Amino acid sequence: MSLPTHREETLTAVDAQHLTKQYRVYRKPFDRLKEAVTRRPCHELVEALSDVSFQVSPGDTLGIIGENGAGKSTLLKMLAGTVRPTSGKIETRGRLAALLELGSGFHPEFSGRQNIYLNAALLGLDEEEIKDREASIIEFSELEAVIDRPVKTYSSGMYVRLGFSIATSVDPEVLIIDEALSVGDQRFQQKCVERMMGFREAEKTILVCSHSMYLISELCENTIWLHKGRLNSAGRTSKVISAYLAYLERDGDGDAVVHDYSDGSHLPEVTIESVCMVDEKGRPLHRVRQFQTIVIQVKTRRSGLPLKGHLAIGMGQSDTDPAFVTTTKISGMRPIEFAGEQITELVIPSIPVHGANYRAKASVGDEFALRPLDEMSSEPFLIESDRPEIGMLWMEHHWRLPEAAQAPVSFGNTCRNRQL
Repeated sequence: MSLPTHREETLTAVDAQHLTKQYRVYRKPFDRLKEAVTRRPCHELVEALSDVSFQVSPGDTLGIIGENGAGKSTLLKMLAGTVRPTSGKIETRGRLAALLELGSGFHPEFSGRQNIYLNAALLGLDEEEIKDREASIIEFSELEAVIDRPVKTYSSGMYVRLGFSIATSVDPEVLIIDEALSVGDQRFQQKCVERMMGFREAEKTILVCSHSMYLISELCENTIWLHKGRLNSAGRTSKVISAYLAYLERDGDGDAVVHDYSDGSHLPEVTIESVCMVDEKGRPLHRVRQFQTIVIQVKTRRSGLPLKGHLAIGMGQSDTDPAFVTTTKISGMRPIEFAGEQITELVIPSIPVHGANYRAKASVGDEFALRPLDEMSSEPFLIESDRPEIGMLWMEHHWRLPEAAQAPVSFGNTCRNRQL
């Protein structure tokens, strides 16, 4: 399947055709020897990927989504050249760099500096080029104090710092990023996002695999959805993500994310302290009449220097099925400068939804609206409605009937006639 693209170039940065990957699985180690001696199969074939085809144009950013075990990592390894497909072919144009699972491509006994030379050489740089970029790689990774220690002594966060710094410093035409970024701390994640935005502005080709639909929707023009090793859907990101979320809700496979900052560690850069519903005079609301004006009030706190970011506010009966969501970025506003304790309000002049219990939800992200920092939901509130219509919301409407149906019907007369 070819992804739709607005570009007219005939060349592609990545061209994957009918990729299939099968692994031999043996029930017992002895079965390998038995198979070699008897020349009879003692294994079963497990298909991790089956007949996956897509193309990525130069300068595009492609998202890859799917559940655990869907074949995402297998696909990325084949694109990076670390795993050979059982069948099918891959063509990439230009230098390719990949940041896959934690510590891939590192020799544990080598120091961080030695691994820079090893990885950069594997990515196609000669020794002179590596020397020219060595200082900038170490500076970006912020590992100056431990760069000459064996990487087996590094934490998971240090692995990510070094791996991302190497992968993005070799100036690749194609960059592949797996979920590894989720391991880094918040400040380094911000640096990574800024560098990836720089890659986009330079019209580099990026392939991103993530479970964060927020990140994929903001960063990627097109997305593919893998399901049980097959290409389930491909196209514009908004359509693919909508279909994927609907599937997760229907099958009950979505996992709720719960944040616990009770011990005071790993506090987000901007903390949402409260989300509540108030009226126009700032009085708390627990019951709301349909078409009433409501104000969703979000209190945030930023410790330290001011930080720019965007705010998203929505409401619904569940997190997976919101009735309405908007963001300051979607509304065309500049990033908010978070400093100290602040209150941001979203005013809804006339709430049109039907009667039910709802919650408001707020989330704050970085200035690119790519990296979520914190989120919180309000206490439930009741919307009361006297309207008899069925559905989630009431819409202004009127009827146009055929002439034969214009005569009024008296239900009372009909009942009396039946009694007679």
